[in-house]
Formats: sequence, structure tokens, C-alpha cells
Amino acid sequence: MKNLLQALQKLEGTTIEPNAVRNILTTVDFKKVSYKEYVKGYDLGQYNRIEIIDSPMHVFIMTWPPQFLLPIHQHNNFWGFVIPLKGIVAETLYGYAPRKKKVFLHPTKTFNPGEIIYEPYNVIHKLQNTSPLEPTISIQIYFPRLNHYKGTMIFDAQNRRLAVLNEKAQKLSWDLPADHYDSVVEDAYEVEKLW
Repeated sequence: MKNLLQALQKLEGTTIEPNAVRNILTTVDFKKVSYKEYVKGYDLGQYNRIEIIDSPMHVFIMTWPPQFLLPIHQHNNFWGFVIPLKGIVAETLYGYAPRKKKVFLHPTKTFNPGEIIYEPYNVIHKLQNTSPLEPTISIQIYFPRLNHYKGTMIFDAQNRRLAVLNEKAQKLSWDLPADHYDSVVEDAYEVEKLW
């Protein structure tokens, strides 16, 4: 882990772009990365976001309890990578056509320890631990650092709701106080599978 963090910190003062970060990540054997010192004392059966570094990249360890998922969301102001270190992370990609009031659902893909998930600008996706029994541990690497989720859209496909978060939102959730949303629209779209 130390070598990875040092390599990422060496990007300070350079133009930070996804390929430069991916080049660093592909040199790391994530199946051998030691993360236990970072999760010591944390309940792995709970959602935790454990900060490691915040410059020039925002890096943290995330613990995902069994069947934990983040809401469908759009990366409107950041990009990054997620790498499972223990357990699996399932990613479902979505497309959004606001004029047609449609959300398109792609098949879900599962990532095992060491596999790299790239999250580009404007991707709309859902990440989850699909295991009913085991927690997942991942490392998350984002740029730029997120201080809030202002402008981020979150989607509730089951209820066809769409919300836009504001600067008060510190996490992606449908359970935030009402003043953490710029807008919430009911019956905002239909969901269509692409397979």
C-alpha cells in the first residue's frame, strides 16, 4: 500500500488524468496489498469510509456490509477507480435520456479482488456488495477531492425518482434531510433494459 500511495502522491504538481493513474494501478498486485492496518478497529459489518490521503488524489478504504449498495448516481464532477481488495463489487451501468424520460439499464458486471473499475466523468452507475454474508473491502481513488456532492444526480429506479444533491450533501443517499437536495422529481422516467 505504501508504494501505491507514494506513486499517487508523486502526481502532485502534474496534470492528473485517468491514464496516468491507471498506469500506476496496473503495476500493483492488489491481491497482495496489505489493508488490514487501515480497517483495524472498524466493524466490517458496517459501511465505513476510511480516509488515507486527500492530495493530490482522494484515496480511502471502504467497507461494504453484506448486500450494501450505493444509490444509482452520476459522477458529474469527479472521476476515479474502485478496486476490490476483499470480496466482490458489482457494478451496473445506466444511461439517461432526459428528453425521452428514459433510464437505460445495462447488465451488471462483477469485479473480484484486484480487478479495476474505472469511473469516468458523467458515468451513471450503481455499486454494491451482492454477497448475502460476507463484507467487501475496496480502495477508492478519486480526482478531484470531493468535499460535497453538489450537482450530483441520484436515481431511484424502483420508484422512478430523480434527485439533484446540493453542497450540503456529504454522501449519496435518499435518506438525507430535505435541504440537502436541490430538487426531487417523482415519476421522472421509465426504465428500459438493454439486453
